[in-house]
Amino acid sequence: MSDQPPPDGPTTRERLEMHLAQAITRAQSPDVRRHLEAALVECRQLPPTPLFECPLCGRVGLPERIHEHYCSETRDEG
Repeated sequence: MSDQPPPDGPTTRERLEMHLAQAITRAQSPDVRRHLEAALVECRQLPPTPLFECPLCGRVGLPERIHEHYCSETRDEG
C-alpha cells in the first residue's frame, strides 16, 4: 500500500483538512477541539500552492500531481 494519493485524488491540503475536520468531530476534550479548530482555520488560510509545469510535456498542475502524472506526449517546441 502506498502513502501517495492517486494522481486525480485529493491533494495534500485536502487530506489535511479532512483529517482535521474528522479529528474535531471525535475530540472529547473542549481544549483539544479548540486547538484542532484553530489548526483547521490556519490550514484554510495557507497561501495557494503554486502550479508547476512538466518539463517533458508541458502539463501544468499541483506539484504532487505533476510528479505522479504520465506524460502521454512530448512538448512540441517547433
